[in-house]
Amino acid sequence: MAAEAVVKYLRSPRLAESVQMQMIVQSAPVLKNVKMSCMFTVPSGCSGVVCSFLYKTDVRLHCLCRGSNREFVLLYREKWLAEWLLQEEVSDFLSQYGHKPGSLKQQLQHLGERIAYYYNQSQDFPHEMGVFFGYPLEDVRGFIRHQGKNSSCIGYWKVYSDVERAKRMFRAYDEAKNCALEEFFSGKNIREIAC
Repeated sequence: MAAEAVVKYLRSPRLAESVQMQMIVQSAPVLKNVKMSCMFTVPSGCSGVVCSFLYKTDVRLHCLCRGSNREFVLLYREKWLAEWLLQEEVSDFLSQYGHKPGSLKQQLQHLGERIAYYYNQSQDFPHEMGVFFGYPLEDVRGFIRHQGKNSSCIGYWKVYSDVERAKRMFRAYDEAKNCALEEFFSGKNIREIAC
């Protein structure tokens, strides 16, 4: 897909066009059901626009926190993310960062609080958030342990464990993005692109 066309939509003065393109560029793997979740920012007050695009799809939106001019939103596949967070090893890891077992909504609210605290400069960045994006637990742990240095591979995240598995996932994410862009430029809307 021509980068110029993507940039044109991202810079569009029409909010709906620019937000749709941003969703595709940043969350195509979630829309195409090959990734459980992703986070991106939208201008303040625009999370409702994003919700309208997702109406009658299996993709959900949770506003994690609001900044001065931006909203940090998580797009996610509810069942997939909930099951992942309930896995014992994942739950035990998250408990080290104050996440208590509870509903998915409670987990997301706590993550949002941690992000907001960071932006208010009252605590360190919540690197455990990688778990909420479905990154392999070993890689999230490795990132924290090595302070983001000495990774074996870099793609959608920094890889500290199974490089071949990560590369397969990166390729799947790229294919999802290409597919979503092709569908969008052929006239489909977000609701039609979301599997």
